[in-house]
Amino acid sequence: MTTTRWLLPAAVTIMAITGCGGQGGDAARPSDSSGLWDRTFVSADDAGRQLVPGTRVRLTFTPGTVAAEAGCNHLTGRLAVEGDRLVVTDVGGTMMACSPERMNQDTWLTTFLQQRPRWELDADTLVLTTGDDRLRLVDVRSAEPDRPLAGTRWSLESLVEGESASSVPRGADVRLTFGDGRVEGSTTCTDFDGAASVGQGTISVSRLTTRARKCAAELEALDEKVRGRLSGEISFRIRGDKLALTRADGRGMELRAAP
Repeated sequence: MTTTRWLLPAAVTIMAITGCGGQGGDAARPSDSSGLWDRTFVSADDAGRQLVPGTRVRLTFTPGTVAAEAGCNHLTGRLAVEGDRLVVTDVGGTMMACSPERMNQDTWLTTFLQQRPRWELDADTLVLTTGDDRLRLVDVRSAEPDRPLAGTRWSLESLVEGESASSVPRGADVRLTFGDGRVEGSTTCTDFDGAASVGQGTISVSRLTTRARKCAAELEALDEKVRGRLSGEISFRIRGDKLALTRADGRGMELRAAP
């Protein structure tokens, strides 16, 4: 299912959860937001909100932008820091089909971020509060150390084409494993292996051999898209248990380390 960009208006009602930001002697001063930039935070076990099982809130801060996930869509918004407040506007994102619970969690997070939450950063712990609502997060490098590229079984979550993303069809099981100068895996319809030379942030894939089997039309279309993204030089980035593969033409894949 191909996704497009969308915008959500600021909501006026949020769910109330009792809690407050913790105090710490090394907490960042509200006027100094430099500790936020180029960092990703994920919800802690005591996040302050009961999340949908199997999901985590993930926030990535870069100057002027916040990227967010809550278990379904990828969200982005404009970000300004005004004292002890995060000012998030123009929130948009993908529109992938998810369960109602996950979609509702996306809506909650969008609403929460647009309510000018107070922020407090203490080393690797970030606490956001607005009214009685509270979200506690920790730096992803503490909570989820980066997985190694080699030896990890990576499972496809979405295909990327420029600013658009598409979800994986039901019944698909797309996986990749890198190691010893090779890549191997399956698109559900095709098993494959080939040479994979890993450089500084890049992977060069060549001499891909395939063993195909009959599949449903939707899975065959996915097979073609995946294999089209696994040739030549590909940029890669690992953050925690997530792997992003991106070609120079903007086509890419987002994968997660399998349990």
